Amino acid sequence: MAAIQLAKQCCIAISNMHTTEINDFFREGGVLYQATVMGVSEIVKLCIQYFPELIRVSHYDWRLTTLAVKYRRERTLGLFLKVSSTNKLSLAPGPTRLESSSMMLAAANYAVAQYYPSFDAVTDAAGAAFQMQRELQWYKAVESCVIPDLRTAFYRGKSGWNIFMEEHKDLLEEGEKWMKDTADKCMLVSTLIATVLFAAAFTMPGGNDDKTGVPLLLGKDSLLIFAISDALGLFSSVTAILLFLAILTSRYEAQDFLDSLPKKIIMGLCLLFLSLAFMLVAFAATLTIVLDDRLGWVLLPISLLASLPVTLFILLQLPLLYQMVKSTYGPSIFRAEDIWK
Repeated sequence: MAAIQLAKQCCIAISNMHTTEINDFFREGGVLYQATVMGVSEIVKLCIQYFPELIRVSHYDWRLTTLAVKYRRERTLGLFLKVSSTNKLSLAPGPTRLESSSMMLAAANYAVAQYYPSFDAVTDAAGAAFQMQRELQWYKAVESCVIPDLRTAFYRGKSGWNIFMEEHKDLLEEGEKWMKDTADKCMLVSTLIATVLFAAAFTMPGGNDDKTGVPLLLGKDSLLIFAISDALGLFSSVTAILLFLAILTSRYEAQDFLDSLPKKIIMGLCLLFLSLAFMLVAFAATLTIVLDDRLGWVLLPISLLASLPVTLFILLQLPLLYQMVKSTYGPSIFRAEDIWK
């Protein structure tokens, strides 16, 4: 905050200078250029607030928007995409053909993302598969900003998409391995839960009537809770198995990592959590039926212990699941930020 306050005081002092002197100061001093390249969006925002005309100034023949794409500065780029409520004009000038070509090559190049690992990212990627998703989101977003006929143009004899695939070949393989390993292990757990719940459905607590086969404790609320939770848990686990199976049998094309595979793994993990929770509810209901009249005091501590696996699952998997959901369903990488606030 101290640095921002100092920069604000500097902007106030610079504002007393002549317009030509201001432009020369920022162009020759490279303050705005360095702030954009390094991803210090707060400094960029402050400079544009005090001197809006700087948004159209070129630095080393590159506009700030092109530099933001070239160096993967997402938040900085978001500042240039907001439409001004004052003059109703877009703050970001449209890219030239040369800038569009440079932006497409930068979006296709994975080496930039590796060389600048601390770029001002909007979201954190969860695993190699979601890093691949992030790269695809970035490429698609940049593609939507350039001149339309250059989206399918050839660069060095190859299309932008072919360059993207070559640059991300290793990441694609890592993402496939991560997705398969995750789905395989989760499918194993889901299968175990489904097996337990399926067997429990035919062994009702309290037994059945020998003649009619109707459960002897049919009128008790605990048995109703057991039956409902067992059924919901079984359906959840079976659905999770099908989702994980769909992941394992996927083609693993690059486009699958953008939407299809992430949604399947998210839904599968959510259903796995639900099936685990329903299984433990069924377990607690069974204990209530069996021990209610004998050792009623045991119910509370055992129920608390039964909730421990759910709590551990939440603590261990929720951060990962949150990143997955945020990356897949969250705001776009190119979300505009209000530069005037």
